[in-house]
Amino acid sequence: MKGNETVMIFKFFDRFFNDIRSFLDPHKYELLQSYFETNLAELWENCILESIKSVFTSVYKGIVLNIIFGLLTSFGLPGILFHWLSTLLGVCMLFTTVQSSTGLIVVFVTFLSSFFIICFNKYVQSRWALKQQPEAKKTTRSWLSCASCSQYGSIVLFVLCEYLLLEKETWLEIRGIMMVFSMKLTSLIADLPGPNLPGLSAYFGYMFCPGNILFGPWISFEHYMMQVNFPTRKNLHWLYGIIRALMCAVIFVTISNCWASYFISEDSNSFLLGYQEALSFRSSHYFVCYLSEAFMIAGGYKDFAYHFEEAYWKLSITNVWAIELPMSLAVVATNWNKPMHEYLKKYVYRLWLPSGKFRAVLLTFVTSSLFHGLELKVSTVLVCLGVFSYLQILVRDYISQAFDICVKVYPCKSCQHEIKRDSIVSKLTLLTFSLFTALHLVFLGVLMDESAAEVGIFQKWNDLYFCSLWIMFVNFLLVK
Repeated sequence: MKGNETVMIFKFFDRFFNDIRSFLDPHKYELLQSYFETNLAELWENCILESIKSVFTSVYKGIVLNIIFGLLTSFGLPGILFHWLSTLLGVCMLFTTVQSSTGLIVVFVTFLSSFFIICFNKYVQSRWALKQQPEAKKTTRSWLSCASCSQYGSIVLFVLCEYLLLEKETWLEIRGIMMVFSMKLTSLIADLPGPNLPGLSAYFGYMFCPGNILFGPWISFEHYMMQVNFPTRKNLHWLYGIIRALMCAVIFVTISNCWASYFISEDSNSFLLGYQEALSFRSSHYFVCYLSEAFMIAGGYKDFAYHFEEAYWKLSITNVWAIELPMSLAVVATNWNKPMHEYLKKYVYRLWLPSGKFRAVLLTFVTSSLFHGLELKVSTVLVCLGVFSYLQILVRDYISQAFDICVKVYPCKSCQHEIKRDSIVSKLTLLTFSLFTALHLVFLGVLMDESAAEVGIFQKWNDLYFCSLWIMFVNFLLVK
């Protein structure tokens, strides 16, 4: 009896696919069939394997150097020895990775000159410390503070390097290094008063830390010193953490280079092609995040809050699910690069918040774009992301208040709405906003594709009918 049922099922599906085939143009059907029957072995050999080889040849030295650093520091080295070991291995990372001699010169000159800035700041703050009133000390973090001025100086340098001082290839090679360096410098000046600024060895150890000298992430000086004062014990969980992060990096680089274009063909509609381009860009970002996590874990660093947990070996840099299944653009911005979000929130957003929330949000994203060298595509994406996310928050607050429904970007701590967040109406509304957010990610993500440099921003957005701009225009009318 079961055998007859199986035969009937096979016949049903055979008729089903024959019916589909009869509705399709024979030539198009053959093209579709040949596309999906592409030899996976060929894909593996020509794309996936080559991507993995490229990753291995690029990062294995960095992993080895950080493992050496992590193992040696497990023994509780004296502070000065720890700092100079960190500096030495960080310099080795630079020489083994950066190919441009001009780029290396710029990096080292900037690092050395920054130490003189630290010394000058230390002298000035020490000299005027006695003249400052206690109330004044609390308000030294302003837009004219030493930390803010160092930010402005870094931004000017980045813009000059982007457009005047360096060739494009050279600047792209060192831009990430310089960005993390600038974030470390400004946070160091902001967090530590003049007399408490670190000495030469501690400063260079922090700046040249091999775990984040190349790809980040930014960590505070306090986080760096945790490994000096309380060295982490290495165990099997540590090895598993390194392997896990490396495997995630490999998966996402293959998605970016191979799988995204394999499943979405070039003759798809503009929205599917846009999703493919945006997915490829996001996957390359995830690759860098997990690779930097592997470097940091190998060097002995983990999430600050779990430093004393021997079985915990993670360093949260990005949250893939929060981005790929987005609830809002604000959540995407928060989870895109968590350490950078923490930095911008602490040292930029809160600085400008007294002048108004929208101005603080806008200036935060403008600052982020300036840290990227004011590159047109990146700046357009970041500024639009800031404006769009702010409008989303306003619209959802407006709907939540008008209909007494819990659909705000961030769930209420003690919800007083008549229609709760777990109701069907709320879930459908949240799903609609999630779909809009996914569409916005496609709309913004297509600008990061290489083809955008050829056809231009207008054409890329025209292919998507400027959909996000129309949606945001409606949002603006709602909250006006």
